[in-house]
Amino acid sequence: MAGIIFKRKKRRTYFFAGACIIFLIFSNTLLFQAIISSWEYPVENVEVTVTNNRPVAVLGGLSSYDDKTDRIYFNEATDRLMQVLLIHKKDTSQKIVISGGSAEIYFKEKPEAEYLKDYLLAIGIESDKMLFETKSRNTHENAFYTAALFDSLHMDKDITLITSAFHVKRATSCFKQQGFRVYPIATNAYSKHQPLKPADYFMPSLETLQSWPILLKEWMGIMVYKLKGYI
Repeated sequence: MAGIIFKRKKRRTYFFAGACIIFLIFSNTLLFQAIISSWEYPVENVEVTVTNNRPVAVLGGLSSYDDKTDRIYFNEATDRLMQVLLIHKKDTSQKIVISGGSAEIYFKEKPEAEYLKDYLLAIGIESDKMLFETKSRNTHENAFYTAALFDSLHMDKDITLITSAFHVKRATSCFKQQGFRVYPIATNAYSKHQPLKPADYFMPSLETLQSWPILLKEWMGIMVYKLKGYI
């Protein structure tokens, strides 16, 4: 009996030690920044970004809609929309293409591109300067349905694509698979360009721990897309 209790305590000790090691690894800012910096597409100032009158496509996933209050709630990916508005302000001849439906499968939900259309009209963007794709539920479908939209309008598949820095590789690959020539612009990067603080080298960070699922989900998405032939 004593031997069994000892083995159980030993296993619990190993489990606890392993959990602590995993926590320290995934909450270390220095390690996360080294990995995310090498993964993310570089963020450039739109002041120096040349778009050459190409349509500027923005991927959804930057907001949600509350039908009770008739309000849009923007999330951390809203930088995608902010950058396209800045580009459009500099050159209003460029068309804005918003791609985003609803990922909800259990009940009907207003497509993201649909309520973003209302928002853009409300802030003064002219309707003839915008195109909307409302069927997509994921990145593959963003590219697939945007291609169908361009084909139906006999438009050249030559676009500036705006999405989050960590998402550029998968999004660009999906659009190229659909025959687009893609010029990406990265937004809302997780990599920090300012020097790390001394505490970042050894102090666990809850913010860093919460950032890992985004990157891990993106890697998993790329593997699945490769298996399905989407990229």
